[in-house]
Amino acid sequence: MRRFANIRANIHANIHANISANIRTNIRTNIRANIRANIRANIHANIRANIRANIRANISANICANIRANIRANIRANIHANIRANIRANIHANIHANIHANISANIRANIRANIHAVLQFEFQTVLKSSALVFDASRRFFIRFSDSSNLKRHQSVHTGEKRYGCAHCGKRFAQSGSLKVHMTVHTDCKQFRCAYCGKTFISGSHLRRHVTVHGGEKRFTPTFQ
Repeated sequence: MRRFANIRANIHANIHANISANIRTNIRTNIRANIRANIRANIHANIRANIRANIRANISANICANIRANIRANIRANIHANIRANIRANIHANIHANIHANISANIRANIRANIHAVLQFEFQTVLKSSALVFDASRRFFIRFSDSSNLKRHQSVHTGEKRYGCAHCGKRFAQSGSLKVHMTVHTDCKQFRCAYCGKTFISGSHLRRHVTVHGGEKRFTPTFQ
């Protein structure tokens, strides 16, 4: 009985020892495998994360650098282009302004010189003429072809009315004005309307009448 008890005890001890050893080895292998797997997973994850972070950082840095470089290049190009355009525009504008100013000044100077020369020549020529009168209202001399025209003109300044109407007694400074006035008494209507045929004494009356028709100011003189 003791032998069987010892055998059983040895068997149980061996079994427990083997089980404990197997359990320990399994635990150790599992722990090592888990540790290795975790280490590898962490390493791979960290590597991937670092690679992604570095890639993103490099891409962002490159993009920012390229954007800044392009912005600076565009700004410089635009500034230079604008400066050149403004300089050219200002140069052309100044050149044109100076040319126009010089041309205008020269033209004005030549015109004034020519006018003064002509006026001086005319004035000297007028002084030699006998039919000469000074117009005080316009402040220059007027020359006439003969003395009769000079006398007729002087009536404008003196207010003399030598020509009188035989019908109503109204007086005029010139004979032409008297002739126009006489058409009132003689009923001589030599201005005919082209629209209705109505006749008038003067052209001014006809022009005022034509506005009734709404047409052009046309008239047909009829000499009776």
